Amino acid sequence: MANTEQIRVWNEVNPVRWIAMRRPFDRALRPFGRAAMEALAPRPGELALDVGCGFGETTIELARACGAAIGIDVSEPMLAIARAEAPPGVSYLCADAQTHAFEERFDLVFSRFGIMFFEDRAAAFANLRRAMSPGGRFASVVWGAASENEWVQLPLRVVRRHMPVPDPSTGPGPFSLSDPAAFSRLLSASGFVDVSVRPLDLPFEGDATFLMQAGPVAAALREAGAAGEALRPILEAELRAELPPRPLKADALVALGRAAP
Repeated sequence: MANTEQIRVWNEVNPVRWIAMRRPFDRALRPFGRAAMEALAPRPGELALDVGCGFGETTIELARACGAAIGIDVSEPMLAIARAEAPPGVSYLCADAQTHAFEERFDLVFSRFGIMFFEDRAAAFANLRRAMSPGGRFASVVWGAASENEWVQLPLRVVRRHMPVPDPSTGPGPFSLSDPAAFSRLLSASGFVDVSVRPLDLPFEGDATFLMQAGPVAAALREAGAAGEALRPILEAELRAELPPRPLKADALVALGRAAP
C-alpha cells in the first residue's frame, strides 16, 4: 500500500503553509526533537537516516554528530529547500519510507514527528528495520493523545463554535501513534528489541496566528475554503483572548529501540 494521499497532501497542499511558517514550526518542535536525539546519542562514524525530514534541520544535526546523514521525505517542495541548504555530509531522498528499497544500512534511524503519516504502519516500520544494521538504534518523537495537548484542544474549542471539525485521532495523521502500548507492540512486531515508549511533556511555543496554522484546525480551515479564510481573523482574535498567560501543555512520546541482530 502506497501513501498516495499523504504524498499528494505534502506536495500539493501543506508545503505553502509550512514554508511560510517554517521558523515558528521549527521553534515549537525543536525541544521535542532534541530530547529524542539526546536519547539516541549519535556518535561519530555512524550513518543516520532522518525519516520525514522536511526542511532538514534535524538531518543537519545528525550529520554534525555522526559525520553523515540522509534525510527522506515525500515532499519535493520542502526537500528543494533542504537541498539548497545542505552542508557537506548531508543528502536527501525524495521517496516514501514505507516502501522505498534502501541500498544503505543505517546505524541510526531518527524521526521528529515524521512517522505518524504512514498508511500501513506495520509495513513501514518493518521496512525501516530492514534498512538498519544489526543492533542499529532507533529513536523518534511522536504526539501523544490529542486530548492531552492544549495546543490542539484550545484552537479546536474555538473553531468548533463556528464550524464542525472531525475527530483528529482517526486515520493517518499527527496522533496515529499516540497509544504507547500499541506503538510499543508495533515496533516489537517489526523486529525491534529493547523497545521503550515513554512520555515527554514540554511546553509548546506558539501564538494565536501560529496555532491556527497547526494541527487539526489548519486542515479544517483549509477544507472550508473561502469560508474558512473569512473566519480566520475572528478565530484568531477569540483564541488570542483565551490563551493562558503561560506556555501551552504538549504531550508527546519518545520511542526507542534497537534492530534485532
